Amino acid sequence: MEIFNVGNKSINVYLLVSRTHRLLIDSGFPNSLSGLGREMRKTGFRVSDIDFLIVTHFHIDHAGAIQEIKDQGVKYILLDVQKKYIEPMEKMAVGKWQYTPLKLDDNVFLEAGDSREFLKSIGLKGVIVSTPGHSKDSISMVLDSGEAFTGDLYAQDLLGEIDLEQLQSWKTLKRLGVNNVFPGHGKTYRI
Repeated sequence: MEIFNVGNKSINVYLLVSRTHRLLIDSGFPNSLSGLGREMRKTGFRVSDIDFLIVTHFHIDHAGAIQEIKDQGVKYILLDVQKKYIEPMEKMAVGKWQYTPLKLDDNVFLEAGDSREFLKSIGLKGVIVSTPGHSKDSISMVLDSGEAFTGDLYAQDLLGEIDLEQLQSWKTLKRLGVNNVFPGHGKTYRI
């Protein structure tokens, strides 16, 4: 498997390439499709070569271009723990962004508990888990090889004792054997 960062200076967007499929983690800001296309060309792939998209949480910088990417033929995987957070993000986007509303009738709905089977079907060994803290709908994808794609979950060494929700999310990630963290912002790091 190969991992590429196809985001820009302000947001990391990861392309995972297995032997059989391509999965994009996070979509970036609204109206950012051309920038994603430029970064994708550096990998030898086009946006239309992506098979599936998931987002770590419904904030505009991570989920703002979902429909634009879907319009290129990419299937969006909607996690059960995220569905009710679409509308609040969309209300916030009105008048502030050139946002294309997410169509809800053609997504692949996935319960987090079924994620291991789904990932296996696209050539990835791992699981998607709920990791609330930054936001209630935050998820992380953890590969069995130790990589975690965490979105905006704060690094554990930045947390205080009162950050109970995020501390619990880190316990979950450590229990899954995470050793390399691919955050939504900043550089990849080891734990």
